[in-house]
Amino acid sequence: MKKIIGEHNLDLIQKIHLIIVLLVMLAFYSVGNNNYSLIKSHLPLSLIFLAIFTILILATVFSKSGLIIKEHNLFKGYFVLGFLIYKQSIDLKSKTKLSILKLKRAHGMPAPGIIFPQNAHSFYKFYIYLLNKSHTEKTEVIGFKKEENAKKIAAFLSENLNLKYEIYSPDFNS
Repeated sequence: MKKIIGEHNLDLIQKIHLIIVLLVMLAFYSVGNNNYSLIKSHLPLSLIFLAIFTILILATVFSKSGLIIKEHNLFKGYFVLGFLIYKQSIDLKSKTKLSILKLKRAHGMPAPGIIFPQNAHSFYKFYIYLLNKSHTEKTEVIGFKKEENAKKIAAFLSENLNLKYEIYSPDFNS
């Protein structure tokens, strides 16, 4: 089994929002623990729920995406501290080429802004696609904010799965 781990799944704003949700949950738990008899009567159950929720939030905050190649099968993996948490299969059928596409994305913010009324900031994301021979069928593999990370993944796929890197140029005549 070969693996390569890329970037974090979440950006800084998303991480901050999850941490705020976690802190609010902890605050409600501490207030509820002192004042409400319902929570006091189910203290072990609520404590277990809070611990599981905290672990899930922290795992999401620190998770990274990457790829796994196992017996000539390709999987997109989600890793926490280098350990594989979840993987999903990527279909390689009739895919012999790969390409990196640069796409513009926008990330909306939850609060209104003065300068940007929509409060969205745009950025480029580099997606790796598996392509068929004529580039008319494509399958998204993984995306990164940094181009050098996308190039590392493309080199990893070319080396281990014998996929040829090409500039995306569909040929609808064939």
